[in-house]
Amino acid sequence: MDPELLAKCRAGDPEAIETLVNEHQARLYRLCLSILDSPDDAQDAVQETFIAAIRALPKYRGDAALQTWLYSIAVNACRGQMRQSKRRGKYEGPEDDAEMTTDRSKPSLEGSVIASQHADAIWEAVSSLDEKHRLPVILRYYHEMSTEEIARVLNINLGTVHSRLSNARTRLTGELKRANISLAGGEQA
Repeated sequence: MDPELLAKCRAGDPEAIETLVNEHQARLYRLCLSILDSPDDAQDAVQETFIAAIRALPKYRGDAALQTWLYSIAVNACRGQMRQSKRRGKYEGPEDDAEMTTDRSKPSLEGSVIASQHADAIWEAVSSLDEKHRLPVILRYYHEMSTEEIARVLNINLGTVHSRLSNARTRLTGELKRANISLAGGEQA
């Protein structure tokens, strides 16, 4: 975000704030939806994120990218929602979200069904992880954040991010082997 627009947001300029919201709303919604199980809860978390961010803008120092800072606020808003509802969030997985789909080619119908079943199985395994392992996986593999960004968003050490991702991959590999699916997406022989 350019410094002039950021200054206008800090001053409470409604048009600048609308620009901020428009630039980041879709990504924040996908993040919140991937953490929570409900589109309504995700939308509430996004609204909470923007309210908290606008209130905290005067304190934003720019040490992290604005998007990373907003992701951090969004993760905390999602955690608050999960605590309030006393449930662990699960998301059905990225169905038609083109930005979260890595394979842009058009596979055959059979290939699409198999890929969908694999994606569902992988997402179910990710959803079964505890929060401290699930969040780094979601941020890394579904939102393509670097480990440094994840460390900033979750406010944990870089080594902790690497450790949690490694532990999560080990757990996911074991879970998917039991389901006869590999992380590469193919059936195991």
